[in-house]
Amino acid sequence: MLVFISDLHFVDETAGKHNIPTSAFEKFLTNVKVHADKAKAKELKIVFLGDIFDILRTEEWFKEEEVNRPWGNNTARMRERARAILTKIEEKNRDTFRLFEPAAIRERFENIDEVETVYIPGNHDRLSWLIDDLKTRVIELLGLESSNPENFQHHFSNTEYGVYALHGHCFDEFNYEGGPDRTDKDYKLVPIGDPIITELIAKLPYKLMKNVEARADLSPEEKENLQRNFQEIENVRPFSATLKWLLYQVEANRDLKEIIEDTVDEVVQEFQELTFVKKWYDRHDRWYNPFDTADKIQGVLYFLEKFKVFSTGKLLGIANKLTELFGEDELVKGAAKLFSTLDSRIQYIVMGHTHDPLKKALSVSREGSKLHEHIYLNTGTWRKRYHECRDGSGFIGWKDMTYVMFYTPEEKPNQHSLPVFESWSGSLKREE
Repeated sequence: MLVFISDLHFVDETAGKHNIPTSAFEKFLTNVKVHADKAKAKELKIVFLGDIFDILRTEEWFKEEEVNRPWGNNTARMRERARAILTKIEEKNRDTFRLFEPAAIRERFENIDEVETVYIPGNHDRLSWLIDDLKTRVIELLGLESSNPENFQHHFSNTEYGVYALHGHCFDEFNYEGGPDRTDKDYKLVPIGDPIITELIAKLPYKLMKNVEARADLSPEEKENLQRNFQEIENVRPFSATLKWLLYQVEANRDLKEIIEDTVDEVVQEFQELTFVKKWYDRHDRWYNPFDTADKIQGVLYFLEKFKVFSTGKLLGIANKLTELFGEDELVKGAAKLFSTLDSRIQYIVMGHTHDPLKKALSVSREGSKLHEHIYLNTGTWRKRYHECRDGSGFIGWKDMTYVMFYTPEEKPNQHSLPVFESWSGSLKREE
């Protein structure tokens, strides 16, 4: 039996209190045991499919010069700061990590002969496999078997279960800088998404609260609400809706409109001045392609720079146009192409990254009496997500918990003697 979860985004909480409570993992492991016992599983692998440790969404990097940040020159100072961030993440999630200690897992699943956890890194935890000290600590925190060669790879494959899994950021032009071969060297390259998360998404509320402290008289409760609302911007889905989320926050805080506008200007200018960003533009901005990756980013930054100039109505029009540029889910298209390169026994491709739990039937064919099905599955996220209302009136948030399980034909007998899957998802709507 295989179980996949992803995009847990354990954080140090300097850029927002977004950690998932330990009780959620207790429920998850309890449910997995019920299913494993029912299937009389002899083995169990729990696969963490990327973005487990969020080393990017933190304010700690603002204590370092650009050269010492993850998009700098891979300095000793950068590695030291990354270690400190992971240590803080561990402190904030200590009880959760205890659930995955080998002794705790063995005791919980005592009826199963072989139980193991496997870790496939994503883009937010890129440093967790690049820096040896972090790698060693991740092995301990997730209860990994250090000798298992499946750990810290960029994909997981098992023909017995008909599964090929990867985090999926290699199909996202903002979060993958490498080529189609997807080698270690490709995954080591820093994508533009890294500084976007830290230098725009995390820095905006960080700078805003500093400016509010200096220029506005708000009660502690008002400050807390303002900070929390702006720190939630990275949880808005789809990503293109974050521009409308920002407009929504401006409209909800009209008395602070000037401070918010000045802060947005400040953050955008600092982003544009980053050495990494300037060099990235030089490599990616192509005059012969009017809708390249650089143009999309520049379009978003243009939108942000016009906060003071355009009316809300005009900005909403620009935001809608920018949304069209981001198109359909690239991971679905990537999965469809990927099937043609894989072992014919693979019938499921599993990814995370998008935070959108999804199941897509891609193709089906028969070879005599043998059935071939190709299905794409996305494990979503356990983090709270905000969804834009259909009528454009605002956003509504709730939490989802999604996990995907796979069984061999022996564990789940079926007509075609094929591996089968179950996807379980629950939602929680509660104001906290």
